[in-house]
Parts: sequence; structure tokens; C-alpha cells
Amino acid sequence: MSRKYSEGKAYKVIAFVFANFFKDEPLQIMKRMAEEGRRHNCKVIFFSTLTDFYFNDMNDEGELKIFSAVSAECFDAIVLMSESFKKDEEQLELVRRARAAGVPVFTVDKSFEGCINLVMDYRRCFKQIVEHMVQFHGYRRVFFMSGMPGNSYTVERENVYLEAMREAGVPREQCRIYYGYFWEEPCRRAMDQMFRDFAEGLEMPEAIICGNDSMALEVCAYLKERGFRVPQDIAVSGFDGLEMERYHRPRLTTGIYNVDGLVGTIFQILEEGCPEHYLTEKVSVHNEMRIGQSCGCSGLHHQSITTEMLAMKAEMLRLQKYQNDVNQMVANTGTMKKLTDALTVVPGFMGSLRYQDFWFCANEGFMEETVIDFAGQEQQADTADYTPVMEVLRYHNLDFSGGEESRADIHYWDLMKFGEIIPNLHAQLEENDFLLVNAVHLRGRSIGYTVITMDMERFWFIAYSAFLANFRHMLELQRYQNQLMKIYLTDLLTGLYNRSGFYQEVNRLLEMTEGLNLSIISLDMDGLKHINDTYGHAEGDEALHSLGSIIRSSLKHELAARIGGDEFLIAFAGKEVEERTEEIVRSIKQGIRDYNETSHKTYEIHASIGAYTDCVRNHTLDYFLKKADDLMYARKYMHKNEWGRV
Repeated sequence: MSRKYSEGKAYKVIAFVFANFFKDEPLQIMKRMAEEGRRHNCKVIFFSTLTDFYFNDMNDEGELKIFSAVSAECFDAIVLMSESFKKDEEQLELVRRARAAGVPVFTVDKSFEGCINLVMDYRRCFKQIVEHMVQFHGYRRVFFMSGMPGNSYTVERENVYLEAMREAGVPREQCRIYYGYFWEEPCRRAMDQMFRDFAEGLEMPEAIICGNDSMALEVCAYLKERGFRVPQDIAVSGFDGLEMERYHRPRLTTGIYNVDGLVGTIFQILEEGCPEHYLTEKVSVHNEMRIGQSCGCSGLHHQSITTEMLAMKAEMLRLQKYQNDVNQMVANTGTMKKLTDALTVVPGFMGSLRYQDFWFCANEGFMEETVIDFAGQEQQADTADYTPVMEVLRYHNLDFSGGEESRADIHYWDLMKFGEIIPNLHAQLEENDFLLVNAVHLRGRSIGYTVITMDMERFWFIAYSAFLANFRHMLELQRYQNQLMKIYLTDLLTGLYNRSGFYQEVNRLLEMTEGLNLSIISLDMDGLKHINDTYGHAEGDEALHSLGSIIRSSLKHELAARIGGDEFLIAFAGKEVEERTEEIVRSIKQGIRDYNETSHKTYEIHASIGAYTDCVRNHTLDYFLKKADDLMYARKYMHKNEWGRV
């Protein structure tokens, strides 16, 4: 699909690609993008992940497929939260595709050539915090809890700290820098070092400025354990507006992400038509200082911490219950015999999410069993991320209230071309201002993606992330269940049924065809022992595999099995089966002749074939098998006399 989604429409369509949609800051940006999109007559399709690719493991490899789901040429613009991802290769490939299609790309905090690079100005905001401490409050003994040595953010904030202290007239020797590596445990070790320095005569600080909120919260906890009050004894500030800061007392003075400024800048440039001069300069968006109480001010008086903690506890218990529910979903559905049976029960576990519509867009044939070739090696699946045609499952929620009893209309396996995102995309965009797309993968290999619509204010995003992980796990169990059934019922050398599979299927056939005729074709390969003894068992396996392929190509819907070393059976029922029986036998014989003429092997394959047909109600299956075998062995005896060996 190469046409833009907005072609012929009054609106534009923007792709917004980012990590961890369920976390606080990305969620704020997502909501703001949707709001501004409505104001600017733009539809936003969000493409997101459950990871930022930090671990670079198999799960990350699968989540990376989200970039391939973006048909860059179909959008009017792409916004790439580039810093939210720890890997660049797939981002750069998306940028390359967009540039080739002439689609403008915005990046945030990680700049790529040829893009409109937006840079969040952390420096100015951080300097405001330092100046607030040393100029407004007049602190002079101000220490800095820095991040990871050598990190770009660390270096920038250290320089800002030293610059602001110098401008305030504080001597360099009074400036102390400790490294907390942006995390709690390293920060605690740095505080241990600070207190060892105090024991050796270092004067206690009046304030500690921290490079992020995680370290600031840990510094506050450490000081409290040592009997110090914040801010009465030592003032503390943070940076980056961490969600957990809401529940801390005193509230931190910190820097917060300027979501409004970022989103407003994006739409302003879009309104200007994305002029080329933006490609040669970085566009700064200034973050904001938020005054709390940890610096000594009296700002941010909210409801009591008890009320907020109770609300957080209730949310945690609710999420824990939901996680147990979706675990139960996996346990109940993962071993069902049919995927459709499993998918029928899934909506019952989605109601509390308060979604509107959910689509699972699967690669065509994604649940087909793995094929094992004649050498015993697993055939490699198509390495393409998505197939040209997608199979689509849709749940339409009939109750948006989020009640425990959830009902949904289920539409199975519509077909669409990859790139259409969902069937009837434009009809959905007329009703919805945005869609959320997530990759679905098994063991790092893409099998499709999900799309969901919702009311953003009511939707339970963190629970949806848990659902997606469990939905994927359920599909994986289903796939392995199918593979186990294949191993149990299928001859892996030829791809035909094995003895167990044949008897199971033919008995099911007999139950449905009592008044019809049954035909059994019995086939033995001639000379397999000679091939094994002369050319080796690998050649014998290839000969069996080739004969199995000839049999498969001669059939339509008939049952076929390899029931022993060189023994094959074919079974089917109908009113007039004699003609079809002769047709199958002729086709197999011709297939063998064609193989011998073109295989360039130093040996030929041959087979003895016997067939028997009668009415099902008159005889047992064993009777049919014996009759067909008798005819086959008669042929085999004739071949033995002709060739001298079989």
C-alpha cells in the first residue's frame, strides 16, 4: 500500500513511535498528542513497545518489529521519540524509508540526519534549580549527587552545577560531587562515602542537589535514617519529575518534562508545513522547574499522603488481581485444542480494560505447524516481519463500563493487505482520533500486531501491558500445543500422518460415513533395504521422503499415512470412489516414473500398490486394511519375481 492514509480526507495522519506506553511520562505525551491532534484535525496512530531495548534479549528482538509495522510512506508525518529507545538501527531504517517517501520525521532528544530534531533543554531547567537553591534560599554548602561518570547528561549537569555555584560566588573547594549513577543502590553507596567524609572533618552540607528524582528520593530516605530532617536540616532537590515523587513527603523541588511545550512545538511546525530550515538546526524545548517543599519552600500542598497512599495501594491490589486473572487466562486457554476456542474466551478477561475495539492482525498462516524435512532439520520460517496478507481477528466490546462480565462481538479472520493497519481503517478513523499498535512476537519472531481503541481517560493502560504479555504467552502455548500434537500424530520424515494419526482420523471418518463406500490404498516401497545397505540410511530417508511427497501431490482431501518403515496407507470415503481410487494410483505411479527420470540418483524408487473398496456398513476397518494389504503383497510378490529383490 503506497497511498497516504489521508488521501481524499480532510484530516492528516501522524505516526507516533515510542517506548513503554504504559509508563507515566509516555502516557502524558500520548494523551497530549491525542488532544492536540483533535485541535489540528490530525489523527494519530501510536506505535509502542513494552520495552526500551535495554536488555537486547529475545523479547527486545521481537518488540523491535514495531518499527517494521510503520508503513512510513502512508503517513503525513512521523514523530519518533528516539531517546526512549536504547537501540538505533531500526529507528534509522524507519527514517530512511520515510525520507525516501518524502515524509517528515520529528525526533526527540536523539538527533538523526535529515530529521526535524527536537531537543529537550534540560540544562536551563537544571540551572534554574541550582540557582533557586543558592540564590533564592542562599545555601552555600551545596553538594551534587551526580549520575554516571562520563554520561552526557551527567557531564552537562555537573557543568551547570559548577557554573551556577561560581556565579553565586561559592568557591570551587566548597563544591563536592558524588556519583550515584542515577540509581538507588549506587546512590546509597555514594551517601555512605559522603558520611565517611563527614567523619573525617568535612562540614555538613546545607543542601544536596541530585541529578534525578530516583537519587533524590534515596538521599531523603538515607538522611531520615541518619536522623536528619528534609528540608529543615538539609534541603534536597531532584530532577525529571518521577511518578513516585507524588507520594513522597516533602514533595521534591524538581524539573519536569515539558509535555505541552514538546507537543505544541510539533504541531506548530506541522502547521508551518515543515519548512526545510528545521532540518539544519536543532529545535529546543525548555523543561520546567516545579517548586516542592524539599528545598525549603511551601509549595505543592496536596491532599494528605495517607489518602494518596491508600489510592496507590488500591490500584496495586487491583492490578495484582488483574495479573492473576490474565495468568488464569493463559492457564485455561493455552492447552485448548483449537486456537479459535482459546480466542473465544479471551474477551472475558479484557472487560476491565474498558477498551472499545481490539484487533489481532496475524501473519497469514502464523499458527501452521513447523515442517520437519527428511533430514530431520527444521525448515526455517519466512524471515520477513509481516506477510503481504494479514489475517484479522476483531473483538468489539459491547460493554465499556469495565464490569467483570465482559461481552464482545467476535469477528474471525478477515483478510487485508499489510499496510492497511486494520480493515476499514478510514471508518475507524472517522470514529476515533487515534489507534494504539503493539507488536506480537514469539521467541523474537514477529507473528503480527495488535490494535486497540479506547477512551484514554478511562482506559487501564498498565493492565493492558500485562494483558499483551500474557496474550502473547497464550499464543506461544497454543503453538507448542499444536507442535506436540503434530509430533504425536504426524510422521516427521514425510509430513503424512503416522500410525496413531491415521487411526484417529480414519475412525472419525468412519463415524461420519456409515452409508458410503470406503477405499483403502495400501502401498509398500520396494527395495528400501537395498538402498539403505548400498547407499546409506540418509539416502533411504530421502527416498521415503520423496515417495511421501509423490503421495501428497497425488491427493486432494484424502487421508494418507506412513504407518511403518516402508508402508503407506491412503483412505477416503464417498458414494463413487472407484474412479478416484484408480486416479490416485495412476498419479502415484506416474509420479514415481517422473522422479526416477529426473532425480539423477544411482538408484530408482518403486512401490507395490493394492486398493480395496466396499461399503462402510458391511465391514470393519481391519477388514478393509487386510484386503488392501493382500492385494498389495500380491503385487509385491510379482515385483520380487521380476527384479529379484524387493
